[in-house]
Amino acid sequence: MAKADDIILFVNVVDEGSFSKVAQKLNLTNSVVSKRIARLESDLNVQLLYRSTRKLNLTDAGRTLYNKARIANLAIQDAEDAVSGYSDEVRGKIRITMPNVSAKLVLNRAIAEFCNLHEEVDVELAITNRVTNIIEEGYDLAIRTAHLEDSSLIAKRLIDSKWIVCASPTYLKNKSRPNHPDDLTEHNCLIYKYDSTGPDFWPFHIEGELHNVQIGGRIQSNNLDALRQAAIAGVGVAFLPKALVHEDIEDGALSPLLAEYVTKTMGIYAVYPRSRQPDKKLKLLVNYLQEAFGNRSAYFY
Repeated sequence: MAKADDIILFVNVVDEGSFSKVAQKLNLTNSVVSKRIARLESDLNVQLLYRSTRKLNLTDAGRTLYNKARIANLAIQDAEDAVSGYSDEVRGKIRITMPNVSAKLVLNRAIAEFCNLHEEVDVELAITNRVTNIIEEGYDLAIRTAHLEDSSLIAKRLIDSKWIVCASPTYLKNKSRPNHPDDLTEHNCLIYKYDSTGPDFWPFHIEGELHNVQIGGRIQSNNLDALRQAAIAGVGVAFLPKALVHEDIEDGALSPLLAEYVTKTMGIYAVYPRSRQPDKKLKLLVNYLQEAFGNRSAYFY
């Protein structure tokens, strides 16, 4: 039967990415760490890691064990924190995943500043628009722009992100300016496609009721900045997060349209597993990110 201490050691090895870092952290020798991982593999009768001179990679069995054991390890840490006061220390590693727009506008800089303030905190940052399974993939924190429905996660609102319809002065010079959402049927709309098929609709509030107006256009993309660039180039009308085009509107590269009909807003949240309460470093980081968004609220509202 596998020893619990060896499983916890395995979680530490995966988190740190090397035997030597774990050996140094736990005041062990490299050979002891290696032998205990080998003993764990022998006890479980599976290979957990692919070893090379440069890095460690998980096997499928190793990934399954890590995902389950990491949650147990966090629960043990929470129990220790409750009685030892360790949670008052701001140290350790935080694995974060976040989308491109938020990272570019606010979060890359804010996380760098946070690391300068707390020199014993390590951050592993993955920037992707893919909605990750933060529990299975081992993330401590995810920043998401969405309507959240997953009850297995705890979410803290950081800010609301307003969307706007916009086009360039060049495009509007050649086409009549839309004064009503129905006018968009006569325009080339730049369509955001992300894991969806079928007809495309933009939501508008018309006479107090929500209406989905079907639109069409020549350019579709799963990348919002690609649509922004196409709008600036005068190709068509775009429906984008205000934060993404705030500076373009300020300098006149884009003009907002149909403002009285647009009410689309999406919350930006800090999300972490319900299986644990956030320790002090995670709480401080989430609060710091909320403040960073607040400092740039003009971009989002």
